[in-house]
Amino acid sequence: MPSRQKISLNPQPNNVTHRFLCFRLVVVFVLVGSYFLLPKYGFTFISPVCSDSVGTPISHFSSLISHLTYPLSHANIFHLAANCLCLFLLRCPLHLAITYTIAVLSSFLPSFALSSFHIPLSSLHSEPTMGFSGVIFAMVGMSWGRVHRFREMLSRNKWFLIIPAFIPNINALLHLYCLLLGYLVSSTISKYRNIEIPPKNLNL
Repeated sequence: MPSRQKISLNPQPNNVTHRFLCFRLVVVFVLVGSYFLLPKYGFTFISPVCSDSVGTPISHFSSLISHLTYPLSHANIFHLAANCLCLFLLRCPLHLAITYTIAVLSSFLPSFALSSFHIPLSSLHSEPTMGFSGVIFAMVGMSWGRVHRFREMLSRNKWFLIIPAFIPNINALLHLYCLLLGYLVSSTISKYRNIEIPPKNLNL
């Protein structure tokens, strides 16, 4: 009689899962440490104190350090928790060096985060933008670029881009920049390397 194969009810995670969890735990540890130990740096594209004689705001860039470190800063503990949760829910590779660079470069493009949509244009200014969400959107864009299915993925997840655009204190343009740049970088790399490896989960 052939022996029955013993099936484990609690299979051990493989090395890929271990690396996935460990690397994200390290990132979360850095984000939490930065939140409690480092000063908050948020970049702004339109300053509330820089205006001409008639009160029209003049666009200008923040200090360089705010553009380089804004992904490590968060407005409050709920903001930090939301980004950390998204980091674990997304199963696609992080590619931290590339996605962080994309988030930094995107911060130099025109964008804003309004505290309210009921303000006159003469007093228009942007709230400081901070948080790890730019890196997360770049990560999602890179996942889409690896499979060259941008339209399909955008159609399935369009509300994750549309809804935040109507929520105060969210820089929706920055999210869009990071998503598009992530897609362009990843699709270019996979095209020249002739590699198309779909990630486990392409949903936002």
